This record gives sequence, C-alpha cells and structure tokens, in this order.
Amino acid sequence: MKEMNWFTYIKAATERLVAIRGISPSEEENLVASKILELLYEDGIEALYTASGFDPIANDPYGRKNVYAFLRGQRAETLILLGHFDTVDTADYGDLESLSLDPGALALHIDELLAPGTRLEGERSNWLFGRGAGDMKSGVAVNIALMRHLAERSRSEALPFSVLLIATADEENESAGVLQAVHFLTRWREERQLHYLGVLNTDYASALYPGDPHRYIYAGTVGKLLPSFLCIGRESHVGAPFGGLDANLLAAELIRDFSMNDALSDSGKGQTTVPPVTLHSTDLKQQYDVQLPFAAYFYLNVLTLTSSPAELLQRLRERSELILEQLLRRVEDTERRWRRATGLPDEVEARKGCVLSYAELYADVVAQLGEESVHEELEQTWQKLPVRLDKRERSLQLVRRLWSLSRRRGPAVVIYYAPPYYPHVPESEGLLAEAVRAVVEAHPEQHLIQREFFPLLSDISYLQLDANMDIAALTANMPVWQDAEEEPSRPGAYSLPLSLIQQLQLPVFNWGVHGRGAHQRDEAVQMPYSFEVLPQLLAEVFQALEERLR
Repeated sequence: MKEMNWFTYIKAATERLVAIRGISPSEEENLVASKILELLYEDGIEALYTASGFDPIANDPYGRKNVYAFLRGQRAETLILLGHFDTVDTADYGDLESLSLDPGALALHIDELLAPGTRLEGERSNWLFGRGAGDMKSGVAVNIALMRHLAERSRSEALPFSVLLIATADEENESAGVLQAVHFLTRWREERQLHYLGVLNTDYASALYPGDPHRYIYAGTVGKLLPSFLCIGRESHVGAPFGGLDANLLAAELIRDFSMNDALSDSGKGQTTVPPVTLHSTDLKQQYDVQLPFAAYFYLNVLTLTSSPAELLQRLRERSELILEQLLRRVEDTERRWRRATGLPDEVEARKGCVLSYAELYADVVAQLGEESVHEELEQTWQKLPVRLDKRERSLQLVRRLWSLSRRRGPAVVIYYAPPYYPHVPESEGLLAEAVRAVVEAHPEQHLIQREFFPLLSDISYLQLDANMDIAALTANMPVWQDAEEEPSRPGAYSLPLSLIQQLQLPVFNWGVHGRGAHQRDEAVQMPYSFEVLPQLLAEVFQALEERLR
C-alpha cells in the first residue's frame, strides 16, 4: 500500500478547498462539493470506492448537494466520517477580503489579521489562515486523506469493517445538509444492511484558555434554542409618552436581564454553557414619525446541555413577567414625579400587562374565532410572504398577525420559538467510545482530554435524540413548524426528521483539527497537530476498532 504523507497531502487539499468560495446558503457551495469529489477520485482511485457521488438536498432552493464515498468492508459494522464544507461570509476581512481565500497571501498579513495583543500558540509559520481554514475545510481534508488511505489499503486486502464519508453543505445556516444526511443514512443502512458504529466529526476545536496545551475530544455536543420575543407597547404621541409605552423600552429591559446573564447558562457533567446573547433586535417602525414605537422584537441565542424547550420557556416566562411588572411600576413612579413637578395631581392609573406563549395566544384566538378561521388567516399571511424570506422574519409576521386577531392591547410580551433548533447530545458508550479512549490513553504526550459536550453548534446535534426529550413545547410554540411527514412541504416551513434521528441514535465524537478565530478574520488552523498528528490518531482509532471487532 502506498504510504500517505499526511501533512503534505492535507495542507495541499485544505488550500485547494479554501480557495473556493462556498458561503452558506448559496449555490456556490456546490463548487466546493465538486472539488471534494475530485480530491477523493484523484490518481485514478475512483473505482476503489464501493459507491460514491453526490446526494442532492431534497427541495433545496439553492440546489445544493452532499458528497459521499463508501468502502464496503468484511463486516456490516460501519464507521462514519463527517464534516461540513460551507463557510460564513468574508466581509469581516475588510481591506483584506480579496485575500480571504488565499492562505499564502494572508501569511504576509498576519499582523493585520490579529487583534492587538493577540499571541499565537507556537510559531506563526505553523498556522494556516483563511476563511474555512479552521471551520472546517481542513477537517474535511483530513477525512478525504483518511478515506484515500483506506481506499489504497483496500487494493490488497478487504477492510475489516465498512467506512462511509459524508461531507455536508449548509452547517453554518440551518444544517440542511446533515438533515439530508439523516435520510441518506437511514436509507443506506436499510438497503445495505449496515450497523453504524458511530460518527467521527472533524470540526475544529480550540484552546480553552491562554497557554492551554491540551487538544480536546468531545463525546457529545451542546444544543441550541432560539426563543423570540414580540414586545407590545402602546401607541401614543411622543409629547404624551405616559399615555402609551415605548416597546423599545420593554425590549431593552428584557434584553438587559437576559443577555450575558450567567443565571441563564445551562450546566451539566462539569460543563457550563456561555450565557445567552441577542442575535437580533429591532422595533417594527418602517418610517420616521412622532408616534411611540409600539412593537419591537428580538431573539436570543440560548445553548443547552440538559434543559428542555419546556423548561427554558417556563424560565423565560417567569423572568419576563417580573421584568414587565417592574417596568410598569417604574413608569408609574416616573409619571407621579413628573406630575408633581408640573403641578398636576399625582394620581396615576395602575398599569397592567401580560406575558403569553405563542401556544397560549393561539388557543385564546381560537376560542374567539374558531380553529378554521384562525388557520385561514395565518395561511393567507404565510402565502403573502416571499418564499425565501428568512424564517425568523416569517415567524415574526405570523405572530404579529395572530396578535392582531386577538384584539388584545399591550403592554404584553409574546414568547415563541424560531428556527433553528439543535438538540443537545450526551455521551454514548459503545465500541467507538472504547476505541477513542484507548487511543487517548496511548498518547499522553499529546495532552489529549475528552469532554462530554462540544461547546459550539455542530451537525452532530442531528444524529442522536433522547427518546425521553419532550419537544411538544417547541413545536407548539414555533409558528413555522411543520411535521416532517406532512405533505406537501410549505415554502418557508421548518421541520426536523425527529423520528429518523431517534432511529439512528448514533454515538458521536468531535475529534477535529486544532484551530482558532472561527467566523473572524484571524481564522486559522494549527498545521503540525491538525495535518500530521490528528490523522495518525484517527487512523489508530480505526485500528482499535479493528481489534475490538475480531
């Protein structure tokens, strides 16, 4: 078997992939997919794969496709190598944007890329910069190298078990690629009578603190919910502000309490998520006038390790009720002081407000108008919206329409969920877990540490779902939710193949490249570990599995 020079091959493959613009979501992701298949096939080894090619993403508005390559071994047991090939935009590079896909050129501008005071681990020459260098075209290059290595081995001997590579589109947007892969894996397992050992995802991991010498492996991943808040104030002229309520003020008070509040961090197995942050906030005025903004909204990024959608919703509702109550009392006190200062009687009418979930608001409107009427009204609103409208915006418009049908008046807060939803995935036991532990224990010199939850959002969220996870609070409070089995698929709807994910129930590991600065202009991958040590360690995982299957 021809010996693989890991470093040389993976560096070259990474540079070739980085050179292709593949921002998600867009048609250009297909250019990267084609290059991946070309790399898998180079040097005439296409015929060595049992099967390979593209798997189109069903009903995708951009016509995107995943890439797969399969090597049939002596046994039905199958190891899955996973990675995504899309990236975020390059506008953050500023004046250097024209070089953002050229690692060689960026190497001459490292001082401009790095924030003042930033220190790189080790020698600068050990780092390869560029959009996608860390997140995660280098990880895909590692998988390609491993797959080519195994294909070459299959020339002289049958592999002891099967291996399936899947490279997915769209991880950075709504994970359409891995959701397509869920269908592919389910079908592939049935058609080819496979037994999946688990998934090795090679997305980047980074140091947890300055000077951290460790390289991290994760046996699960964090989840994510996107609670959203429609804040209803009350209209009034700015010259008479006490006659209404500024919806921006209400939203600001909620954001002040929620954003960067570690009391809302989720904890489990010795790990704690970062606090929530807002990803978007705005009032809903479309033009200048002197009317108080009476509607605003924002959505909140919340990472989870153990909390269910119902638990988070209840926690946010309780805090929202308290914040709304405190705000209204504060406005009353302010009005009293103002009235005294202007010589007016200080008698003030008590203000009242309410906090509702979307499901509660829906039930209230149905009780007034009937289910059929409410369905028709929301369907008309849905159909009037552009097909490619952002799902967060579509959700907002549906909630606003439902609020208008309720004939309620503010102040109020309506809490609902918007896409996407990422289930958190805990650690799983099995042969793959045993093999990974064996390799970690065999290499103390590499300072490897295994933790349970990968701290960043990842496609592996969609490969396992606890059968006891109650997501009814999610689906009932997500205006654009559509059951995966429901036909036809509505434009702009959001669905997840939950039953298929539970059927797969795959053990997942993220053991990827060592990188830094993902989604920032100083994104980079550390080459000595990522291009040489990592692929050898993963090849040893393969060997450890082989030993356990004898």
